[in-house]
Amino acid sequence: MLGAQTGSVGPLQVHNLIAFTLAGHEDVGKLKSSDDRLIYELERLPMDKSVARRFAKQFLRRVPVRKFSGSHFVAEGIPKLARRDLSDADFTKEAVRQLLALSLGGHDPGSNFRFDIVDSDLGIYVFHDIDLATVNAKRASLSPAVEALTVAHLLSQIQEASADLALASFYGGDFVTSQAASAIIRVRHESALRRTDLNTDARKQFVEIVLPDSPTFAEVVNAGERSLKDALTLVDQAVRFKHWLKSANPDEGLVRTYMRDISSEGWVQRLPAKSLRYMLTLALDATNPAAGLLAGFADNFLVEKLLGGWRPNHFVNTKLQPFIRGS
Repeated sequence: MLGAQTGSVGPLQVHNLIAFTLAGHEDVGKLKSSDDRLIYELERLPMDKSVARRFAKQFLRRVPVRKFSGSHFVAEGIPKLARRDLSDADFTKEAVRQLLALSLGGHDPGSNFRFDIVDSDLGIYVFHDIDLATVNAKRASLSPAVEALTVAHLLSQIQEASADLALASFYGGDFVTSQAASAIIRVRHESALRRTDLNTDARKQFVEIVLPDSPTFAEVVNAGERSLKDALTLVDQAVRFKHWLKSANPDEGLVRTYMRDISSEGWVQRLPAKSLRYMLTLALDATNPAAGLLAGFADNFLVEKLLGGWRPNHFVNTKLQPFIRGS
């Protein structure tokens, strides 16, 4: 199981995130093995002792015991993972705000409260100005009464959220968790999810505006319009475009970046056509007199092709659109 252990160093409380195992109970004595612990938990359901023993034996034969503190789920163990999460001050404060709002007797403290973490070799020190006394008075007045809310409870719930996410990632599936843990996980990954949504929306808008009424890359290949060799050739030709795509700022918008970059002009484009011809002729004449002579007849179109530089629409218009429109 997972929890937060609290001790004292002088007048201050210090907390440690831990994984622990049930060692015994006053009613049954010591629980020395995984079988004993599982049987004890099953009997509390309640389940008949003989049935619980048979079930535990069959279950543990098929399901190995894995420790939260070990490296099976995450390399450093879940308590260390959760402790590292707590080092993010903004995340921790927002997670605590969500927990207080969702706790019985609690409330949303807004953003003007203090919850500072100081991590040390002895453990985690927490300095806060949350009115837990008022919260716990409300919890005590409920029917039935609810146990007091402590800093250890808050830290433990953050660790539980880290564990839920780690297990879901390890097994590659969905997970069912509490409302509190779900809120913490949303806080932890809000910025990453926002970035993913921005990138996804930007790509959709780009396809709708720049490539209207065009089939997708996969549809053209699957329909036999283009061969796999054609597809691989296109991928090779897309190196500069992919570099441009990765450098585009999703906050600005892919379409806006595209329109800006295809319409922007460098210093070469701002020169008069006469100056461009002179520069081109002079350069070519220095290396090849015949070529220099012919370059004197270059018109504006030729100059633009030679000196215009690469833009993202070059790939889109000359490579991508012909490819996805098939034959």
